[in-house]
Amino acid sequence: MKNPPFIVEYPIQLNDISADAKMRSWKLFDCLQDAAGRHADVLGVGLKQLKESSLSWVLSRIRVRMDEFPEYGDSLRIKTYPSGFDRLFAYRQFELFSVASGKKLGVAGSAWLTLNPENYRPVSPAKYMSGLPQWDYEGDIYFQGDSMAKIPVSTEERGEVISQRVSCTQIDYNRHLNNAFYAMFTEDYLGKVTGKLVRFKEIQINFNSSTAMGEILDCSGNVNKENLSFYVEGIQQSSGKNAFQAQGSFEIM
Repeated sequence: MKNPPFIVEYPIQLNDISADAKMRSWKLFDCLQDAAGRHADVLGVGLKQLKESSLSWVLSRIRVRMDEFPEYGDSLRIKTYPSGFDRLFAYRQFELFSVASGKKLGVAGSAWLTLNPENYRPVSPAKYMSGLPQWDYEGDIYFQGDSMAKIPVSTEERGEVISQRVSCTQIDYNRHLNNAFYAMFTEDYLGKVTGKLVRFKEIQINFNSSTAMGEILDCSGNVNKENLSFYVEGIQQSSGKNAFQAQGSFEIM
């Protein structure tokens, strides 16, 4: 018997919205991460349970496509479910809805790693979780495998560099920069380059290297102002490592 998806709702509050009274696009990542974490707790593979095995979940890649964003006073309903394993990745899908209208607003897919937090080495999640009966789900797969692959490094000339220092309030449970702030840094970069208020329509972010408190990320990329597409990456000043890559499309508010 297939298990039902996990469903959770998030009210859109005043501090969640941008100038058009719709949800800030980067805030969506907080909700997706929370929904995944809550479901993992239900399945018995949440943060506390994995910690007992000296493991931790880390988001490696995520891709989101939104047709609309919920407005102030509405609530965002997220339906999520696991969608299988591929070597070191555990995949999870999301469907997003307006509670007020019932309309489907968008979809997302994500790839997660289980790491040893002492040495940050990945271990196979299937080794620890394939035997769980709760892992038997059925649903549409939106982004997984080839549709959420490595992002090629852009060879085009980069625009200006915007430096972002990681503060203590941006550090998460795993003691590194929370994934939602990579999305925020990307949105800030697009806003700086265009001189406009912007919102993602579709975005994939690959998290390539963990970023600690106090680190400075030099963000740069290419923004096509005609078709509103972008490539943005962040390089750690101290090590020269590529911390993240993001690509997709956006709209101007």
